[in-house]
Amino acid sequence: MSESPLELRILDEVGHINLRGDAGDAAFKKAAKEALGQELPVQPNTITIADHCVCWLGPDEWLIMTPAEAVPALLQRLQEALDGQHVAVNDLSGGQVAMRLSGTAARNLLAKGCTLDFHRNEFPVGACAQSGLAKANVVIACISDPDSFDIVVRRSFLDYLLKWFETAGRDVRIEFR
Repeated sequence: MSESPLELRILDEVGHINLRGDAGDAAFKKAAKEALGQELPVQPNTITIADHCVCWLGPDEWLIMTPAEAVPALLQRLQEALDGQHVAVNDLSGGQVAMRLSGTAARNLLAKGCTLDFHRNEFPVGACAQSGLAKANVVIACISDPDSFDIVVRRSFLDYLLKWFETAGRDVRIEFR
């Protein structure tokens, strides 16, 4: 990481898949695990990270972030593995974008525009939440220490949110990549 206390970069190489299904259904969880190669997080507001970053969005909904070039094959694997089940698998890559905010001031900066409690005890590594950030709907996931967050926003709000980060981050040095 650079000397700047904050770094924000767009994750152009990340694709997004929305998965909906019944987490209480053992066949669904098993098929999803086989297709993903990892468990779905079933505890509220948690993530699993392996080949993909999978965010729990609700009792029957997950956001899967994966390398963009892997999206078509993963969509096909999920659709084949879950065929015949009551599920939905959708590619959201064109409509949303991920960015990574990292650095010692990340939690404080996020707290300026969001009502979530970003204290390490309340929002540790492995936590995620849907919330508002500077009036934009986002998914925020704490992916690693020290203080590294993936933030997913609708593509149409990206310029607005980048401008907000620039303005809100004036009191600390923020490096855009």
